[in-house]
Amino acid sequence: MGWLVGLPLGLFRLLGSILLVALRFAVPILILVAVILVVRHVRRRSARYRAEDEDRQEPKFHGPVYTVDYEEVPDSEDQKKDEGN
Repeated sequence: MGWLVGLPLGLFRLLGSILLVALRFAVPILILVAVILVVRHVRRRSARYRAEDEDRQEPKFHGPVYTVDYEEVPDSEDQKKDEGN
C-alpha cells in the first residue's frame, strides 16, 4: 500500500518541480519578449512618421492615373433654352 500513496505524491512533486522550473524561466522570457515587442513598435512608429512626412510632399495614387484634356465647347441653343426656363 506504500507505493499506492507514494506514487501519486511523487508524481505531484515531479509535476510541481517542473511547474516551478517553467515559471522560473517564463518570467525572464516574457520580459525579453515584451522588450522586443516595444522596440519593434517604436521603430515602426518612427519609420511611419518619417514615411508620412515624405508622403506629404507627393500624393499617392492607387491604380492607373488618367489625365484628361478639357476643351471649351460653345453653348448650343438647346442649353440656352433650358437655362432660360
